[in-house]
Amino acid sequence: MGLRSALFAFLLAAAAGAAERSLTLKIDGFHSKGDAYKVELAVRGVNGVRSATADAAKKELVVVFDDAVTSEAEVRKAISAAGYASQR
Repeated sequence: MGLRSALFAFLLAAAAGAAERSLTLKIDGFHSKGDAYKVELAVRGVNGVRSATADAAKKELVVVFDDAVTSEAEVRKAISAAGYASQR
């Protein structure tokens, strides 16, 4: 029982260190809903991203991610790989 308790405490502490973070980025190159969809798909493919919602009219992307798993830099890399530029 002592090992189980220790393992549970370790996993609980690791989970407590993870923080959900929200990031809003302006995206250059949005001309249609198709562009927004393409960026959403690219960002959702990043491990640790919980959601990605693009607004083509505002040329904006809102991303919610676990900052213990990924980072803003990784999200922006995915946007760049999809062919778009992002800025805060």
